[in-house]
Amino acid sequence: MQTKKLIETFHSEIHVNYLPIRLQLLLAILLGNFFCSPGAFLVFDARYSAPKFYLYWLLSASIAMAVLSGMHMFNKYMDRKLSWLTDFKPRLIRQVLYGWVLPSLLTVIFAVLVFLPFNEEGWRVIMRYLSNELGFLFLFIFILNLLFMVIYVMRFARFVKDQYLEAEIEKTVLREIIVTYEELQLKAEAERVDDISDAVSLDSCLKVKYGYEDNYVPLHGIALIKSSADDKRLLTLTGSREYTHNYSLDNLMKVLDHDQYYLMYRRYIVNRSIIKGYKPLANGVLAIALKDSFGKHEEVMVSRYDAADFKRWFEMSAE
Repeated sequence: MQTKKLIETFHSEIHVNYLPIRLQLLLAILLGNFFCSPGAFLVFDARYSAPKFYLYWLLSASIAMAVLSGMHMFNKYMDRKLSWLTDFKPRLIRQVLYGWVLPSLLTVIFAVLVFLPFNEEGWRVIMRYLSNELGFLFLFIFILNLLFMVIYVMRFARFVKDQYLEAEIEKTVLREIIVTYEELQLKAEAERVDDISDAVSLDSCLKVKYGYEDNYVPLHGIALIKSSADDKRLLTLTGSREYTHNYSLDNLMKVLDHDQYYLMYRRYIVNRSIIKGYKPLANGVLAIALKDSFGKHEEVMVSRYDAADFKRWFEMSAE
């Protein structure tokens, strides 16, 4: 389950940039020159004085750029639909058909249409061209697909490493800010604070902020926690205030009761007591119905990957 959530977070937060546009342009120029004269790659001889050579080079580079850009967009599209990590076999099948065989054939057809005449001499040249270049073209696009897969795996590995380091840091910070009831009472007496949130007479509390003020909220008094890039809010069961926090949801789940709280869509932690029910949507996602006092705040969803697990949790909690 943790692996699925990690992969889901990777796809929602990270967009793998396989080949920057400048690198694509450079490769297209070099490949265009190679296809113009594979036997004399980047050999500056008399051919470079002929204007027609530059026209052929431009056309070849344009074809190479179309292949590179097409492969770049195709892989980014497939990353959203089928992950190498969770759907390896169907992704591999589509990658071979639509990312290798089809681009190779289309490139050959386009090059033939652009460069070769449709007459008897042209057909002889076409066959000679196919025998000389088709193998290299298939090999080149195969290596390109392999390169994209390696970049994808390396980017995911770096993401996992960053997540691990971030989790360790936040775990240390979280351990420091979870305070006991006795510590909170001492703080209250020392500062003579009359209202320190609804944390009185509870064992474990979480340090949050209300505006610029520090407050302490009981862990089992939390109703809903939201965490996104620009919105980190916390609502309690008894109060009307909206607090702010600076914790990751994964680390908060380490100190919350898993029978009472559920992590949803990597953006929310919701208390079982405020959930009225759920409704399945067409794409496998579950729409969670919250009690009226909380439903106005957020539209909470459970991803299709976690739908079955959430149903088990909800039914178990209801018992």
